[in-house]
Amino acid sequence: MWYNLNMQQYFSKKREDNILILDESDIHHIKNVMRIKPNDEIIVGYDRVLYLCSLNSDYKSASIKNIFKEGTEKIFVLAYIPVLSDDKMSFIIEKGTEMGVSKFVPVQFSHSKFVIHKDKQEKKLERWRKIAKEASEQSRRLIIPEVDSICFVDNISTNDGVNILCSLDKESVKSIKEVLNERTLCDRISLVFGPEGGISKKEEDILSSKGFVKTSLGNNILRTETVIVNVCSIINYLNG
Repeated sequence: MWYNLNMQQYFSKKREDNILILDESDIHHIKNVMRIKPNDEIIVGYDRVLYLCSLNSDYKSASIKNIFKEGTEKIFVLAYIPVLSDDKMSFIIEKGTEMGVSKFVPVQFSHSKFVIHKDKQEKKLERWRKIAKEASEQSRRLIIPEVDSICFVDNISTNDGVNILCSLDKESVKSIKEVLNERTLCDRISLVFGPEGGISKKEEDILSSKGFVKTSLGNNILRTETVIVNVCSIINYLNG
C-alpha cells in the first residue's frame, strides 16, 4: 500500500471504538498551521501503535483506517543529560528522541554553567517535553520520550543493564567498545554525560560507586551535545 510520507503525525491519549481523540493542543496546528481538512489522512499514535486515520469534521478526532506502524522499541535508553543552554538542550532532546532515547533526566552537575531555579523549572520542562513530542512525530516514533524533573547526581540510579558514565579520565576507564558491544547489549541502557568541562571527580566517584562504568568515547573530546548522537548511533548499529 502506498502512503504519503509527508503526512502529519500526532498522538492520542483516548480511543473510542474506531475513533482516536486528538489532543486539544494539536487542534490549532492541524487546522490553522497545516491547514489539514476533514477527510484528509493523518497518522495518529495511540498505545504504541501508529494508525493511518481520516480527520473528522470536528477537527478533534480522527477515524482509524488501518495500522500504519506497530511493534516494540526493543531497548529502553535512559539518558541523564546535563543542564545546558536552551539551544543545546533543544538539540540533545530533539536528536536524542530521533535516535531512540526513551527517557531524559536533566542533571544539575557542579560544573554546569547554567542553573535553572525552581520557579522556572516547570516552564523549561514544558518546553523540553514539547520538543520531544514534536521530534517523536517527525521521526515516526511509537512513543513520546519522558522528560523528567531536574535532579542532582545523588538522585541518579543504575539499572540491571548497561550503565555508561562518559568520562574524560585517562585512568581506570574502559573504551566504549568494551562496555557496549554485541555481547553486552541488553534491553536497558543508562547513559550519563556531563557539561562542558566534564563531570567532577567527586561526582564520578559517586556514580562509579552506584555501578556506572567509566567509559571513554575515543581520543577526541566531543562537544557535550554530540555525545547523545555518538552513543545512540552505536546502540542502533548493534541493535540492527
